Amino acid sequence: MPPLYLQQLQLGPMQNFVYLLGDPGTKEAAVVDPAWNVPAILKRVREDGYRLTHVILTHGHYDHINGVEEVVAATDATVCAQKRELEEFIAEGVGGLVIPPSSLKKTAHGESVRVGGLEVRLIPTPGHTPGSQCLWARPPGAREPVLLTGDTLFVGTIGRCDFPYSSPRELYGSLTKLKALEDETVFYPGHDYGRSPANTLGREKKTNPYFLAQDAGQFLAMVRR
Repeated sequence: MPPLYLQQLQLGPMQNFVYLLGDPGTKEAAVVDPAWNVPAILKRVREDGYRLTHVILTHGHYDHINGVEEVVAATDATVCAQKRELEEFIAEGVGGLVIPPSSLKKTAHGESVRVGGLEVRLIPTPGHTPGSQCLWARPPGAREPVLLTGDTLFVGTIGRCDFPYSSPRELYGSLTKLKALEDETVFYPGHDYGRSPANTLGREKKTNPYFLAQDAGQFLAMVRR
């Protein structure tokens, strides 16, 4: 039995990646950033023999959340997002999302979500939005950790930080946090914007120009060009 259930689904007109992440032992799974084609997501879950228990949001932009209500209606899954994202960005339905209060779980720095027997660590990575987060997991028996980065980090580039509610300086701090993770970590971004659908952090640290910035000043100059 593989140590981790992980499926990467490319859906919608913006090359979004939607992820299914779960525990092969209990057959419980989370959907990460459900959008665009919920029937296709639910069909894949059923075909793989899993049950959705959680919706986990990397951030609150519409192209990552427009399927949340439909998933919750079909599965009664618990919705998880950073407390800051919910209060400063998605509050009161901003961005087109209203999360049913009974399905809402606010998560704060250092917290994890348990999907079956799988512990998913939630790493706050503000910058693209105030409460963006990345998802880290390393189940027993896995050779390397996995990291789902949403729109914080793409293969070869980073998420935009010139939107309303974005912060270039916070994004630099978030990337510094990701650079401290193990080189063998395999990360999976929120869009298919790079030369490959995934990469290791070790390779990214050597090739991504934003990771190669020497300090905050250099980074800020790069993103403000």
